[in-house]
Amino acid sequence: MSGFEDLCNSMEKLDSEIFAKLFNEKSAKIITALAGLAEDGAEALSIYLDFILAAVAADNNLSKKEYELLKPMFDMIAGQSTTYEQAVVLFNEVGMKNDKDLSRYVDNVLRIIEPLSPEFRDDLILFSLMVCAVDGKVSESEKRFISQLIAPENIEITPMEAIDSFLTRAGTFTLATICDGQPKMRILGFKTILEGKIYFAVGTFKDVYAQLTANPHCEILAHIEGEFLRWDGCASFKEDEKLENAFKEALPMIYETYKSNNCSLAYFTLEKDTAEIVKIDNTKIKLF
Repeated sequence: MSGFEDLCNSMEKLDSEIFAKLFNEKSAKIITALAGLAEDGAEALSIYLDFILAAVAADNNLSKKEYELLKPMFDMIAGQSTTYEQAVVLFNEVGMKNDKDLSRYVDNVLRIIEPLSPEFRDDLILFSLMVCAVDGKVSESEKRFISQLIAPENIEITPMEAIDSFLTRAGTFTLATICDGQPKMRILGFKTILEGKIYFAVGTFKDVYAQLTANPHCEILAHIEGEFLRWDGCASFKEDEKLENAFKEALPMIYETYKSNNCSLAYFTLEKDTAEIVKIDNTKIKLF
């Protein structure tokens, strides 16, 4: 695969006829491959539907474009021809608007693709991305979902995309700052990509903001089973409406709480930085 952002852009701009042709080809190829891995056809179809439902639910919404693409699936589930409104009801009934149930589907997808060949993983990831891109836009939440499926060492992505994928899979991560010569740490969970850089958010009224402005040296540490990401550098702040919108989309309740209390957010990335992934056996993957 090429760079993740470039791939998302290309899927968003794909001609509708070419999109449908490629989607059908990938769909048939995946079902055939899954049939060879599963114990029976019903299990293969169930796995296939899990992939689709998880991709559709990545933004907690079933759009009309997604419904039109996936109408045969909803008709099969309902045992009759469905309208968009009926499909939305089915979508909600299977629990895909519930974060806990969505997490279960994602975990199942990750479990399935873990032992697969890089080529088949690429097909599944591209297929999931196409489901997300059918309405012409891959949202930030959909990108976060797709990035959970990406294994940085197996797929050609940029170092920043590898960091983004690792942070997404970790879910939360630690930010370390310096205060009066002493390390200070706190847990973060929000991040977004803008113009090829990962940005984080902190409240301007918090100690962490004062620490970063007084001494921008900091480090991000994240952990996944048997692996650690270390990313250190200097905080560089940026004001951009796109960053504000990304935070609002990802954490609407927290965003509204900030606004209702007249609190503001500051967004920063790391510059003059180095990053590496360290495995439990101390093997290191230098990102930059």
